Formats: sequence, structure tokens, C-alpha cells
Amino acid sequence: MAAIKGKPTPENAAPAEPGDTAPAGKKRIAAALARKPSRKVAKEMLVLELRRLRAMFTEIAERYVANAEGEMAAVIEAVEGKSLPVARVKTILEVVRAVSVKPRKGRRKDLARIERATASLRKELGE
Repeated sequence: MAAIKGKPTPENAAPAEPGDTAPAGKKRIAAALARKPSRKVAKEMLVLELRRLRAMFTEIAERYVANAEGEMAAVIEAVEGKSLPVARVKTILEVVRAVSVKPRKGRRKDLARIERATASLRKELGE
């Protein structure tokens, strides 16, 4: 059997040492991982990790939006389903109108303001 350049054949592979439980292939992989990666390989690894991080961010953001929208939908249903006194309606309107956000800026603090207002309304409505 002819050896491929850089890859040992079973005949010329290093024999396993007595008491060694890992096959020779795993040793080579571990040795390759222990070496400092080349610039190209390191860059490829970084790109893969950044893509993974971006996917996690998107998943978290989607779940966050779904949860926040669910909370707001619950407040809307509570308002629609209850007979509220005028004073309470005015209080709720004040809370809603007091929320100051700038949607075009896409800031987290605006989301937090809306979320706090929603939580306040749920508390006000006894939800």
C-alpha cells in the first residue's frame, strides 16, 4: 500500500504504547489542535464563531420580541375584556402616553421603557 504524502500508512504508523487507550489518530488530532493555528485557519475559526454568535443573537432577539408582544397582547385583552371605570382608564392612558421612545434609533432602552410600561399596566389591571 503506497503512502499518501504526509499521511502514514498502517504499516509505517507509530505503534501504540502499552497502556495507551487512545488510538493513534486521536493523538494526531489532539496534537494538531494543540499547535498554534495558521492565520488563515484562525480567521476561518473566528468567522465561524461570529456567525454562530450572530445566529444566537437573532434567536434570542426573536424570543424576546415574542415574549414582549405576548405581554402587550395580554394587556390589550384584559382592557377589552373588562369594564373599567373612567378614572382607571385615564390612569392607564397616562402610563401609555408617558412612554417616550425613538423607534428609528433602535435602542434597547426604548424597549425597556415599553416593557416597564407593559408590566406596570399588567399590575394596574391585576393580571
